[in-house]
Amino acid sequence: MKNKYRICTVFLFFISAVLLISSSACTSEPSGTPSTGEKIVVSQSGGAGLLIQECSDRSYITETADYIVEGTVEKVESKWNDDKTGIFTYTDLKIENYVKGTPFTQNELQIVTPGGTVGDISQWVEDQPILHEGTQVRIYFKEENGEFAIVCGHFGVEER
Repeated sequence: MKNKYRICTVFLFFISAVLLISSSACTSEPSGTPSTGEKIVVSQSGGAGLLIQECSDRSYITETADYIVEGTVEKVESKWNDDKTGIFTYTDLKIENYVKGTPFTQNELQIVTPGGTVGDISQWVEDQPILHEGTQVRIYFKEENGEFAIVCGHFGVEER
């Protein structure tokens, strides 16, 4: 019984350490962000969409979004952050239509999501949209305190 308790304690400690390390790698801002010029940067963090029951309801996503845009994914590039603790994917989107929200001066967005593949190493972060060059998409995002985020993670992105 004592050994069983000790094994469970070690296992729980190991799982806690893994979760702590992976969450800090996923949430630490990339410090080597490519220059975006006039592009609006939409940043994503860990997977909140799976935790919010309403995210499966399209009307909730539509109502929550300050902006709904349609466009084409022009470029997708994954890079390590400066201290090599996490991979981030930078996706450039050419906006072709504003369904909701006041148009920006430039019709370009850069979406930054945690996770991606660099060389032979991949980092997967739950609930993140995965976008591919040439794909036409509709994106639902909101603005809070001057920062933009996709509503409900991958639920806030639709391929058209």
